[in-house]
Amino acid sequence: MNGKKPINVKNSADQSKSIDRKQETSPILISYDKNNDEKNQEDNFIYYNNVQQCIQAIEQSSIPIFLILNSTSATDILSRIHSLTQIDTIFIYCNSSREQQRCQYLCQHYSKIFDLFIDRKQLLDTIQENVLLYQKQSGNDYLRLAEQYKQKNEFNHALKYTYKALDIYRKTLSNQNHPLIARCLNNLGAIYDAQGDVNRSFEFYEQAIKIYSHLKPALCNQPVSNILKK
Repeated sequence: MNGKKPINVKNSADQSKSIDRKQETSPILISYDKNNDEKNQEDNFIYYNNVQQCIQAIEQSSIPIFLILNSTSATDILSRIHSLTQIDTIFIYCNSSREQQRCQYLCQHYSKIFDLFIDRKQLLDTIQENVLLYQKQSGNDYLRLAEQYKQKNEFNHALKYTYKALDIYRKTLSNQNHPLIARCLNNLGAIYDAQGDVNRSFEFYEQAIKIYSHLKPALCNQPVSNILKK
């Protein structure tokens, strides 16, 4: 078998069972690297170096997947799996800062990419952070963490977590004009503003203002700086 086996799994049949038996409160962690030499493998990851076997495992999974890719292998698989509903989040590990810079364009094309990493410990810590948040499925936790990253000017992480919070709020809140939804939209506007993306910033600020004005009509005639409270 060309695909790397999960920890304590001895054959492909057992591997399929290992995916199905995972608790549904946790995502499956799959790593694909066509050049994987079995070094630095982590527990709880399922490893593949054969792209077709990796795709087949993803397609057959009934549980959401966190996919970890090496930048040298990312283009082999991204276009083939990104639209699959099984894929929740993608993390990409780069072997150098130069490689990280070269692959930045992937984040623009594939929205499920969380970020590009050159530090392995940071990658593993971020994956663990995302697993814990996924298990809780708490918009408040995502939003709180997003605001912490925003304060540290780590805007990529702040964006991803804010979008996660917004998605949960929109799915779980019956009132789509809820202040928490407005807060997410406002924060997205602020993050894009800090990144210099004026058009997208205005788009989210405008959505936030509509909700705030719906909640408090008197705010409509006040300066934007007074309306968009964090």
